[in-house]
Amino acid sequence: MRAVWQLWLLPCRQLQVGAVLLQLVWLVAAVLLACVPAAGAWVAGAAAMLLGFGSWFWFTMLGLGLRGLCRPESFLLPDFRRRLAWVGALQLAQWALLPTLAALLLRVPHALLGGAAILLLAALGLAASTARYLNLLVWGLFVLAGWQPGLASQIAKAVIASPWAVPLALLLTILIARLSLRAMLRIEDRETDSSPLENAQLGRARAGNLDGTPARRGKLARRIGAIFDGTSQRAMEQALARYRRKPSWHLRMVLVRRLLLPHDNPQALALRLLLVAAIVTFYVVAVMHRQRFNAVMVGAYAILLGLSRFPQLGRGMRQMRPNLADLYLTLAPRTRADYQQTLLDALTVLVPITVLSTLAYTGLGIVLTHAAEPLRMLLDAAIVSAGASLTALAVHLIGPEGSFGRGLVDIGVTLGAMAAYWGGYWLLGALGHALGSGVLLLLTLGFGLGVWTSARREYLRRPPCFDAPLA
Repeated sequence: MRAVWQLWLLPCRQLQVGAVLLQLVWLVAAVLLACVPAAGAWVAGAAAMLLGFGSWFWFTMLGLGLRGLCRPESFLLPDFRRRLAWVGALQLAQWALLPTLAALLLRVPHALLGGAAILLLAALGLAASTARYLNLLVWGLFVLAGWQPGLASQIAKAVIASPWAVPLALLLTILIARLSLRAMLRIEDRETDSSPLENAQLGRARAGNLDGTPARRGKLARRIGAIFDGTSQRAMEQALARYRRKPSWHLRMVLVRRLLLPHDNPQALALRLLLVAAIVTFYVVAVMHRQRFNAVMVGAYAILLGLSRFPQLGRGMRQMRPNLADLYLTLAPRTRADYQQTLLDALTVLVPITVLSTLAYTGLGIVLTHAAEPLRMLLDAAIVSAGASLTALAVHLIGPEGSFGRGLVDIGVTLGAMAAYWGGYWLLGALGHALGSGVLLLLTLGFGLGVWTSARREYLRRPPCFDAPLA
């Protein structure tokens, strides 16, 4: 039982705050169920809602923990699968079976349907962390429900009134749980490590387990990743061949960029734009059928998407510190400041890449939403993304070391970029495109250049660090 207890505590150790909050949610739901005889059956609905969302998030956390634990060497442990089964049975008993039994004893209406719904949400939570294609399917169903809310409401009422609702929910639970467990318990070789500076929009850099090991991916994700890896390999070989033919400072810098930013070559950028455009097209077409959709928000979404590159850059530069020692020895700089300047010159290319990507996303959104003032949105997005990307690059290069501090910095940059975008949109409307663009450029780009200049001076002053970051 000691091993079972340690497995049960796995979410509590890896995500302490979330685990404590969800256990408190379970206690509140239990108290509400106990108050049903005195307060009425409506309290049971609130308890069921708390248990449903709580089980969804709890089993998501549990799947995240078990995803890193279920490695090929773990299955050599004695009775590993049986103890996993015991942990699953205890979790289901806590979140679904015991509340359902209590609701039946208290004669709560639709108690069996509520219990089956909680089991289904728990299975969906497990699938969200283990079988990503199931999570994508559920997300698509929610988008379709938002597309036609009236039809979705009618279908939901018909399903609830049907006597087949409980068996159908149980069958879906078994199917989703089977697919999720098959993905989790599959024994296969470990995924190869990816570059910490790989673009986060590819999904692979965010798919790691809680213990830092790379997560297993599906066939489609592996094929897409192989295509991007092929583009980075070809770009590196072409840059190396050009440098050998004619060594120069510019080609040397291109080599460093191909090494540090493997998936930011022109071919990979074009492919990434196509993939993101396909997803954005589906989302915008679905959302446009909802009332009161503000097309101006497309520019804000595009800026958010472009700025998502820089938090990954900050984390990746810290993770790559031991590997950067090899780069230092290869470059053999005369001074430490020369080495730091080389890194700065190589990473600065992310600013024009971010601006161009933001303009591409904004232009796509303008076409899809038939925006009334496309030039105003493009000018606003271009100017704000330039200043925001300079600021984000600066603060993530010299920012805090801890994850909490980096999170606060990321929130501050994001909120500032959103305020600048909406303020700039108003400014362009009030002063006109020419004068408004000049004022906005002076404010945002002036601020970004000021932050970048200060951060550059500080980064050049610091000695290179090759120590691995503290866990």
